Amino acid sequence: MSAPAARSGGPDFRHVRTWVFDLDHTLYTLDPAQHRAMEERICVFVQRHFGLSRDPAWEIQKRYLRDYGSTIAGLVRHDGVDPDVYHDAVNDLAALSLTPNVPLRSALARLPGARLVFTNNCGRYAANVLKTLGVDDLFETIVDVKALGFVPKPQESAYDALVKLGGFETTKAALFDDSVRNLVPARARGMTTVWFNNGGGQSHWRVDDQALHIDHETDDLPAFLHSIRVSP
Repeated sequence: MSAPAARSGGPDFRHVRTWVFDLDHTLYTLDPAQHRAMEERICVFVQRHFGLSRDPAWEIQKRYLRDYGSTIAGLVRHDGVDPDVYHDAVNDLAALSLTPNVPLRSALARLPGARLVFTNNCGRYAANVLKTLGVDDLFETIVDVKALGFVPKPQESAYDALVKLGGFETTKAALFDDSVRNLVPARARGMTTVWFNNGGGQSHWRVDDQALHIDHETDDLPAFLHSIRVSP
């Protein structure tokens, strides 16, 4: 049964048949301390790989994130890093203190059609996060950075790979992401875009003509999903 807000004229998503969700900072969030700890794990990895002190390692970490969409994309492209070794070092599921998210499960369950995860992170990690949240059975596909050939969001080819692997019509799909720049190529392909702007992750990043790339904005994903109008 739809939530009252959905029946009384919430955002119209009745055209959507494929629901694409970012993972990190969208399907789950980090508090400031957890976010800093995650960034430090990445920085320590970069320090050890290059034999650098913290400041130059931090600069490499952030430059690769800015230029390629993720630190690991730059490390694979330029420095021969084994992505499995990297992800095992920087992803710490226990540090997230995640528990089954009942409101999120209820919100996702009401969405008709296919649900996909589209992440610049590791598929193994994504699967474990979904299982911990108690929503793994609701998702058909995880399109991770390996499936993208380590050319991640917001690179154009990442979205071509997403559409090919997901097998969906872009005009009947919606993307939810904390990063506006990750919404830009999706919107250009006709996808409905939702900016998860809760102040965490990459929600502070900005792009030119930002409003042109955002169809909807929310800081509460379960509440938003309950508010929208969907087809039976």
